[in-house]
Amino acid sequence: MAHHVPSLDDTNTTLDGLGSKMFTISAIIGVVGLAATVGLGAAEGDGFRHFGFSYLVNFAFFLAISLGALIFLPINYLTKASWSIVVRRMVEVVAAAMPILAVLAIPVIFLAGQVYGWATPEARVSPALAHKAAFLSKNAFIMRWIFYFVIWTGMSWFFWRNSVKQDADGDLKLTRRLENYSGFFLMVSALSIALAAFDLLMSLDYVWFSTMFGVYYWAGGFVTFFAVLTLMTLGLQNTGRLTKIISPEHLHDYGKLMFAFTFFWGYIAFSQYMLYWYANVPEETVWYLIRSTNGWGIVGFVTLFATFCLPFLGLISRYAKRSRKILAFWAVWIIIAQWINLYWVVMPEFSETFTIGIMDLTGFLGVGGIWMAGIVKLAMGASLVPVKDPRLEDSLRFENA
Repeated sequence: MAHHVPSLDDTNTTLDGLGSKMFTISAIIGVVGLAATVGLGAAEGDGFRHFGFSYLVNFAFFLAISLGALIFLPINYLTKASWSIVVRRMVEVVAAAMPILAVLAIPVIFLAGQVYGWATPEARVSPALAHKAAFLSKNAFIMRWIFYFVIWTGMSWFFWRNSVKQDADGDLKLTRRLENYSGFFLMVSALSIALAAFDLLMSLDYVWFSTMFGVYYWAGGFVTFFAVLTLMTLGLQNTGRLTKIISPEHLHDYGKLMFAFTFFWGYIAFSQYMLYWYANVPEETVWYLIRSTNGWGIVGFVTLFATFCLPFLGLISRYAKRSRKILAFWAVWIIIAQWINLYWVVMPEFSETFTIGIMDLTGFLGVGGIWMAGIVKLAMGASLVPVKDPRLEDSLRFENA
């Protein structure tokens, strides 16, 4: 029997009235969450130091997801992948949320003196900072973040705007243009993400360094992006959108990507740890020593099992990759696990004894709510599917071997 090829006429491909509701709910959650986080931070009476670290965890988390989308877009064009065409618009709007994230970066920059050791007056006379002082200065920090967001916004909006433009005229030259630029964009994205990871997280301890840290941060964001994309797809399908054109075949690839990059993240995390353990240089091992004592060691073990071991086993089978409920479960699991991983990376610089509070959770809702509101606003402006992409028909016909 011939395989039925779904048509765009078979399902709803726009947000319609749902978009306004989602935007309003997300914005309210974001504003209330941020207000609560600021209030709790003020109540600490520490000059917003705790707030700064808590906010940094959540900002870095959602930034990594959009950066994951920004990396995935040029990869699709370079490989001329067809399976992902039907879901690409969702990827585009997640990546194009960069202006919102640029605004959300302001507290990180404003509170740098409370969070980053190199920004304190005491550190400026430290011999350990002397050869890094030109790089790790407030003015240089601000200029680099302006640079990062200019290029990230430029690239993500280049993909999104050209894709939406093609919806109107179906011009094949737009696809070729995006393919031609994708190699350069991928290189620039990779380098800028690595540098941003050094600035945002690794420089919390200005003595410690790791050439693998940029990949470590990116890998966590990349697998989290696929988890978010899975939940976005399943959520939209539960509202009657994209129900037939995104099939179990596409969901199967979501599962494969979550599985593959769960393993990749585990490989990078182990490789980074193993090199420091093997060398056993005091200046280098202190970063892991702090994260192995006073309760943080337990969090480290939880991170190991939650981010690698359990999702690796849970997603290894074909059945799991094609089950909506199982995929949704592991997508939520990965999101939570990767947040815990970033918490383990950041918060020991605030307190050498493990601590977690409601401010960390309200910060998640605050930053996440504003971020999601921006994504929904972008998605409301066009179809949820690139309707005139030349490979759309192949995407609708896609089947896993």
